Amino acid sequence: MKCHLLEYKFLIIKKFNKNWIALLLMFPLMGQSIDFYVCDCEISSDSNCLVGNDSNDGSLNNPFQSMTQANQTFNTMSAGDSVRFCKGGAWITSSNLRWVNPLCRQDNMCLISDYTPLWASGDEQKPLLTFQNGVSGFNLADSGNAEHEEGYLIENLDLKGSNNGSGVTIANDVDDVVLNNLSISTFRIGVNLGSSNDCNPVDATCDGKNDRITLKDSTIQFNDIQGWLGSADDVKILNNYFSDNGSRATFDHNIYISAPSHEVTNGIVISGNQLYKNTLNEDGMCSAVSLVVHGQHDNMMIKNNTIWEDLGTVLSGCWGIAVDGGHSEAEAFTNILIQSNNIINMGRVAIGLGSCENCIVENNTISNNQDLSSRAILAPDRTLAPNDLPLNNITVRNNSIYLNNSFGSTGITVGGTGNNHTIVSNAIFYTGNSNSFNCFDVDLPLSSYFAIDNNLCHSPNAPNSEWVNSFGSLSQWQLNSGFSSHSSEVNPGYFDASNHLLWAVNQNSALVNAGHLALSSPIDYNNNVRDTSPDIGAFEFIGDSVVFINGFEQ
Repeated sequence: MKCHLLEYKFLIIKKFNKNWIALLLMFPLMGQSIDFYVCDCEISSDSNCLVGNDSNDGSLNNPFQSMTQANQTFNTMSAGDSVRFCKGGAWITSSNLRWVNPLCRQDNMCLISDYTPLWASGDEQKPLLTFQNGVSGFNLADSGNAEHEEGYLIENLDLKGSNNGSGVTIANDVDDVVLNNLSISTFRIGVNLGSSNDCNPVDATCDGKNDRITLKDSTIQFNDIQGWLGSADDVKILNNYFSDNGSRATFDHNIYISAPSHEVTNGIVISGNQLYKNTLNEDGMCSAVSLVVHGQHDNMMIKNNTIWEDLGTVLSGCWGIAVDGGHSEAEAFTNILIQSNNIINMGRVAIGLGSCENCIVENNTISNNQDLSSRAILAPDRTLAPNDLPLNNITVRNNSIYLNNSFGSTGITVGGTGNNHTIVSNAIFYTGNSNSFNCFDVDLPLSSYFAIDNNLCHSPNAPNSEWVNSFGSLSQWQLNSGFSSHSSEVNPGYFDASNHLLWAVNQNSALVNAGHLALSSPIDYNNNVRDTSPDIGAFEFIGDSVVFINGFEQ
């Protein structure tokens, strides 16, 4: 049971003398953690709110008041202890505070959270912490040379800024941080995962890196530059809602995975997030990539995310996912999995790759009713720099694509550089009327492709469009390439393509049992295991009812 520092209960046995009793009162019971409570009632607090006082002891009955006192308490408390802000309370500060405690541990985290105050009636909102005059919210970085800290959990808070600073800053060798159920808005950057200064020579535990950082179940919106910025080993960005982040065309993003100079990260997972209204200009138009990855990264998964914009609100630079070059330094992405994402009504490119080796793009659903030239999957999506890793061993399989525009567009492009590329079991349906449409664009020598087959592409309103750019129809491509003997141009039989529902309408759909027997993805969009006759596209037909794995339908 948790207890406060001034509320320890001891079994006092009569044979204890006064000295023993005094000694016991000086120390906490072993293994007990302490909750420190804080409550203030600034603007936007609950009508029942009762203000604490910094001269109190910080107990549930006598909470502290100020954020400054909360900060001082956090920085000196023991591992496993917590600072808790009252639900329905509100704080305003202009103080630059650093939340740094070297006693916290990965297996015994220090907690910043909420609590239900004694005056609560049951309708209280998250504690509202407002940071004015450009100051950041929770700054977890110590100053000067880096010294290792670890083991912070921040949850259940509403953080608001003044269009400057960062909602949460993690830098200078901080590991094992969990950000859970936060609302972070109107800062310059929502979550800023930075780099580190040189290690303090006396700290043998310092490695100058920030590892194992998790952001989950949170709302990140209305931040001026980036929703998320930065990267590290074992970063997890899970089940969050990103919206209205960014203001500068091209440069700002809902999620921007960059990398510290000359370092290669490992094990980043971006999963289950919703990304919307990215980098809107003064006219409300999306003007940059919603989820972008630059730098050098290995073993990254981008899966089960939904990325969308409204019709008529995108410019050509509004892309869905881009894992590509953007720095002057060498870019390299290895063992990247882009899987089961739902990308709706983005701009010119839904999924773009560059400098990627051993990368798989599978089971994604891409639908676009925006009336502009578009590329569903594009690799490379920009010119590679001389020192960038070339594309090698790119696999694009079991993606379901629907495009509807009056401009020249392309379903899948894989080329430019590299070898051993595979394009199988994809479904493309183009209902626009541009004869400049291409189902595929593969511009390398045919020997650079391991397999191109069991794809389906249908473009009924563009009779002079090409199956492969510069190769003509499917039959011409088959004759001149030797590929695609099991591909077809028939209607895929999507359930409702115009409303982004790209699974088979029934068992008679041309998608069913028509995928590549050996090279199709072993699972489908919903993690169902594909049978011995796999389907083309993202979904394996299992009946009349299909629900997106992330629960989101557009």
